[in-house]
Amino acid sequence: MQCKGIIWQVPAIILAAVLLLMGAQVPPAHAKFNDTDAGAMALTAARIPAPAANTVAVTKSCDSFLWFAQAKISVGSFPAVPFANYHELKVIDPDGVVQFTGDMSKSSGRSYSSGIQSIGDLSGTWTYQIRGYYKVPNSTNFWAGQPLSGTLNCP
Repeated sequence: MQCKGIIWQVPAIILAAVLLLMGAQVPPAHAKFNDTDAGAMALTAARIPAPAANTVAVTKSCDSFLWFAQAKISVGSFPAVPFANYHELKVIDPDGVVQFTGDMSKSSGRSYSSGIQSIGDLSGTWTYQIRGYYKVPNSTNFWAGQPLSGTLNCP
């Protein structure tokens, strides 16, 4: 019969302990600082502008012979865009499809030629964009600048 008393005593002890802990308040932590210092958070933001049109030399042509034609767009010189560490030439055909994306730090990235095609395939307004980017080192992140856009009309 001794066992029944222990079975009732254990829950009573646990209940008493829980009630005591619920009533006990933990004092708040206090700290004292003797020194002060101004904490300035350094933040900067940069807007990458479009290349100035009067500083970029672009040669463009739509050459045709009989029923064949060829669209050509080439960037001769351009100044580096402020805050950009990468510059790109993008050429978009009359259907809105990007036909070329070139790294302008390489000579092959500064010019596009459609190759000889039928006149009907090339007719319309071609668009080119020259844009500066800031590519974050050791990352795939980047900020794109505003584009300098131009057009080439092929009849």
